[in-house]
Amino acid sequence: MPDELHRVEWRGNLSGQFRENVMHFKITAPAADLAFDNANALAAFMQTNIKPLFLACLPPDYWLDAIFVRRIGPTGGAYANIDYAAFSQPGTRGVEAVSEQLCPCVTLIPPMGVKSAGRIFLPAVDKGDINLNVYLAGYVSVVATLLNACIAGGSVAGGLATLVIYSRKLNTNNVVADYHLSPVLGYQRKRARPVGS
Repeated sequence: MPDELHRVEWRGNLSGQFRENVMHFKITAPAADLAFDNANALAAFMQTNIKPLFLACLPPDYWLDAIFVRRIGPTGGAYANIDYAAFSQPGTRGVEAVSEQLCPCVTLIPPMGVKSAGRIFLPAVDKGDINLNVYLAGYVSVVATLLNACIAGGSVAGGLATLVIYSRKLNTNNVVADYHLSPVLGYQRKRARPVGS
């Protein structure tokens, strides 16, 4: 069967504010071309293998509400989802988010010759995980554990599911060669350009 590209959406809230984090996974050589069944298998893999690592990076005032998975390539498919009871899946790191607006940025680095890198903005960071705007070693370690597990992937629907960099503009997906946790916690500045410039 041809490789499949899936969109994985982590939907949750931080102190009552909606948060959605999107990652893309490729299933290499799935056993069957069943869009919904393969998406459902990937959702189950996310719940079992990746969700505990994802929540280990987040403070307890973040709650995961659902995981949605949908095949987007080579053709689309229906959403498979896993819903959780309200406030039943909190983050497990620290005590409280530093801010509702500050999100750690992870840059996904493609292999040499690929034009497009990727980004993941984690929903929040705990107050105890930064000092003078620098991440502490413990936080860097749990983020590394999450990303290494996503990059290594696992067996899903008879194939191997791994994190990829998806470019809608270029309509491509590429393996993640490496990643980089931005060393500075800050606001996303691209929308802060003055009017008229």
